[in-house]
Amino acid sequence: MSLELSTRTAEAGTATFNPADHLLGIVQRIVTSRVNTRIVLPGKGEVAILPLRGEYYTNVQDMAEFCLSPASQFEITAIGDAALPYASGTAESIKSLLWQAAFHASQGRMPEGCTKYDVVQFRHWPNLTRLPVTPNAARICALLTRHPTTIMLVHRKLGIDKEEVYRIYSAAYSAGIANAISRNPEAANLEAGNSDIQTEKPEERGLLRSLFAKLSGL
Repeated sequence: MSLELSTRTAEAGTATFNPADHLLGIVQRIVTSRVNTRIVLPGKGEVAILPLRGEYYTNVQDMAEFCLSPASQFEITAIGDAALPYASGTAESIKSLLWQAAFHASQGRMPEGCTKYDVVQFRHWPNLTRLPVTPNAARICALLTRHPTTIMLVHRKLGIDKEEVYRIYSAAYSAGIANAISRNPEAANLEAGNSDIQTEKPEERGLLRSLFAKLSGL
């Protein structure tokens, strides 16, 4: 599938994307409007969002394709309680939909307004067993749950690609899990000041895997 994606460069030099270009922006507007809404991508499926309940229903075959499709291709219709679709289906948290929409739209970029200089801490662990993730998602979540960390330092400490960090941060931020404590480009000075940061030791990785396994079972 050939997609024309809008890529911009933030002042901080980080590749970003505009949520409004994708499903993510549509979902964010619906959540703000608090109006029950059906989003249809002809031939690809549909999603029904119930903001006041914090829930959504979905009938989509390829969620990645759905989330990456241009916003202009979606048909958006307000629906009343009497016309709610998928009455026999299972409702899921809107936060899950926001995570998925941002994760797929990201492609290694961050939403406009976010930068690698953001000092971030996760409010809680996401349920990684039910969400699209990257290979090192658990390690990223473990680090950012423990204490506030500058995004640009996460990939250095963990020894993983920054694009992977950006993707998980995008998803967590959009889902309301990541708290951007500070957004100051001057934090770039931290990079030089922390040039001696060590990557994770094998025993630390084992501890994080054990912690993730325990939390996943909750």
